[in-house]
Amino acid sequence: MKECLDIRIPGHPKMMQLVRRTIGQACEMVGFSEREANSIMLAVDEGCTNIIRHCYGGCLEGDIVIRIRMFKDRIEILIRDFGDEIDVEKLRECLEARQKELEEQGPVRPGGLGVMLIHSVMDRVQYKSSNRFGTVLKLVKHLSPKGGKKVAAKH
Repeated sequence: MKECLDIRIPGHPKMMQLVRRTIGQACEMVGFSEREANSIMLAVDEGCTNIIRHCYGGCLEGDIVIRIRMFKDRIEILIRDFGDEIDVEKLRECLEARQKELEEQGPVRPGGLGVMLIHSVMDRVQYKSSNRFGTVLKLVKHLSPKGGKKVAAKH
Protein backbone atom coordinates (compact mmCIF):
# COMPACT_ATOMS: atom_id res chain seq x y z
CA MET A 1 0.00 0.00 0.00
CA LYS A 2 1.29 3.43 -0.91
CA GLU A 3 -1.01 6.39 -0.82
CA CYS A 4 0.19 9.90 -1.47
CA LEU A 5 -1.22 13.31 -0.64
CA ASP A 6 0.23 16.68 -1.67
CA ILE A 7 -0.81 19.94 -0.07
CA ARG A 8 0.42 23.46 -0.77
CA ILE A 9 -0.12 26.07 1.87
CA PRO A 10 0.89 29.68 2.40
CA GLY A 11 3.78 29.94 4.86
CA HIS A 12 1.61 31.36 7.63
CA PRO A 13 1.26 30.11 11.22
CA LYS A 14 -2.54 30.04 10.93
CA MET A 15 -2.18 27.14 8.46
CA MET A 16 -0.47 24.89 11.01
CA GLN A 17 -3.75 23.64 12.48
CA LEU A 18 -4.76 22.34 9.05
CA VAL A 19 -1.34 20.72 8.62
CA ARG A 20 -1.54 19.03 12.04
CA ARG A 21 -5.02 17.66 11.31
CA THR A 22 -3.95 16.32 7.94
CA ILE A 23 -0.84 14.68 9.38
CA GLY A 24 -2.92 13.23 12.23
CA GLN A 25 -5.39 11.66 9.82
CA ALA A 26 -2.55 10.25 7.71
CA CYS A 27 -1.00 8.74 10.85
CA GLU A 28 -4.35 7.18 11.69
CA MET A 29 -4.54 5.60 8.22
CA VAL A 30 -1.07 4.06 8.67
CA GLY A 31 -1.88 2.80 12.19
CA PHE A 32 0.24 4.92 14.53
CA SER A 33 -0.76 5.22 18.18
CA GLU A 34 -2.16 8.54 19.33
CA ARG A 35 1.09 9.30 21.15
CA GLU A 36 3.21 8.58 18.07
CA ALA A 37 0.87 10.61 15.87
CA ASN A 38 1.09 13.59 18.23
CA SER A 39 4.90 13.39 18.14
CA ILE A 40 4.91 13.23 14.33
CA MET A 41 2.50 16.19 14.15
CA LEU A 42 4.81 18.15 16.45
CA ALA A 43 7.86 17.34 14.30
CA VAL A 44 6.08 18.43 11.10
CA ASP A 45 4.78 21.58 12.79
CA GLU A 46 8.31 22.41 13.90
CA GLY A 47 9.68 21.85 10.39
CA CYS A 48 7.06 24.17 8.89
CA THR A 49 7.55 26.78 11.61
CA ASN A 50 11.30 26.77 10.93
CA ILE A 51 10.58 27.46 7.26
CA ILE A 52 8.30 30.38 8.13
CA ARG A 53 10.76 31.82 10.63
CA HIS A 54 14.16 31.14 9.06
CA CYS A 55 13.59 30.65 5.33
CA TYR A 56 10.91 33.28 4.77
CA GLY A 57 12.00 35.56 7.61
CA GLY A 58 8.51 35.62 9.06
CA CYS A 59 7.18 37.72 6.15
CA LEU A 60 4.51 35.10 5.35
CA GLU A 61 4.93 35.36 1.58
CA GLY A 62 6.39 31.99 0.62
CA ASP A 63 4.56 28.72 0.10
CA ILE A 64 5.21 25.36 1.72
CA VAL A 65 4.52 22.10 -0.11
CA ILE A 66 3.97 18.98 1.98
CA ARG A 67 3.91 15.51 0.45
CA ILE A 68 2.64 12.71 2.68
CA ARG A 69 3.40 9.14 1.62
CA MET A 70 1.56 6.46 3.56
CA PHE A 71 2.85 2.88 3.52
CA LYS A 72 1.68 -0.12 5.52
CA ASP A 73 4.77 0.10 7.77
CA ARG A 74 5.72 3.79 7.76
CA ILE A 75 4.92 7.36 6.89
CA GLU A 76 7.18 9.64 4.86
CA ILE A 77 6.65 13.37 4.93
CA LEU A 78 8.47 15.74 2.60
CA ILE A 79 8.32 19.44 3.46
CA ARG A 80 9.53 21.82 0.75
CA ASP A 81 10.21 25.53 0.80
CA PHE A 82 11.14 27.82 -2.07
CA GLY A 83 13.85 29.83 -0.35
CA ASP A 84 17.57 30.08 -0.82
CA GLU A 85 19.82 27.06 -0.55
CA ILE A 86 20.95 26.15 2.96
CA ASP A 87 24.31 24.68 3.90
CA VAL A 88 23.25 21.20 5.03
CA GLU A 89 26.70 20.38 6.44
CA LYS A 90 26.73 23.59 8.51
CA LEU A 91 23.24 22.74 9.81
CA ARG A 92 24.49 19.29 10.85
CA GLU A 93 27.51 20.82 12.63
CA CYS A 94 25.30 23.33 14.47
CA LEU A 95 22.97 20.53 15.56
CA GLU A 96 25.87 18.45 16.89
CA ALA A 97 27.33 21.45 18.74
CA ARG A 98 23.94 22.34 20.27
CA GLN A 99 23.41 18.72 21.35
CA LYS A 100 26.83 18.63 23.02
CA GLU A 101 26.11 21.94 24.75
CA LEU A 102 22.81 20.61 26.09
CA GLU A 103 24.47 17.45 27.38
CA GLU A 104 27.14 19.47 29.18
CA GLN A 105 25.18 22.48 30.45
CA GLY A 106 21.47 21.87 29.97
CA PRO A 107 19.15 24.29 28.16
CA VAL A 108 20.83 27.55 29.23
CA ARG A 109 19.94 29.54 26.11
CA PRO A 110 16.92 29.55 23.82
CA GLY A 111 16.93 28.26 20.26
CA GLY A 112 18.08 25.22 18.38
CA LEU A 113 15.79 22.77 20.13
CA GLY A 114 13.23 22.37 17.33
CA VAL A 115 15.58 20.59 14.96
CA MET A 116 16.72 18.37 17.82
CA LEU A 117 13.09 17.55 18.58
CA ILE A 118 12.52 16.57 14.95
CA HIS A 119 15.55 14.26 15.06
CA SER A 120 14.45 12.69 18.35
CA VAL A 121 10.92 11.93 17.09
CA MET A 122 11.56 10.71 13.57
CA ASP A 123 13.49 7.60 12.49
CA ARG A 124 15.13 9.39 9.58
CA VAL A 125 15.63 13.10 8.86
CA GLN A 126 17.24 14.28 5.62
CA TYR A 127 17.76 17.70 4.08
CA LYS A 128 18.29 18.35 0.39
CA SER A 129 18.83 21.93 -0.70
CA SER A 130 19.56 23.89 -3.87
CA ASN A 131 19.07 27.44 -5.10
CA ARG A 132 16.99 26.14 -7.99
CA PHE A 133 14.54 23.97 -6.04
CA GLY A 134 14.64 25.29 -2.46
CA THR A 135 15.01 22.91 0.45
CA VAL A 136 13.25 19.60 1.08
CA LEU A 137 13.08 18.17 4.58
CA LYS A 138 12.31 14.44 4.47
CA LEU A 139 10.91 12.85 7.62
CA VAL A 140 10.38 9.10 7.97
CA LYS A 141 8.71 7.28 10.86
CA HIS A 142 8.20 3.50 10.97
CA LEU A 143 5.41 1.82 12.87
CA SER A 144 6.65 0.44 16.16
CA PRO A 145 6.60 -3.38 16.40
CA LYS A 146 4.07 -3.12 19.24
CA GLY A 147 1.50 -1.59 16.94
CA GLY A 148 -0.32 0.52 19.47
CA LYS A 149 -3.89 1.63 19.43
CA LYS A 150 -5.24 3.58 16.51
CA VAL A 151 -5.51 7.33 16.57
CA ALA A 152 -8.93 8.84 17.03
CA ALA A 153 -9.29 11.47 14.33
CA LYS A 154 -10.17 14.89 15.71
CA HIS A 155 -12.24 17.04 13.40
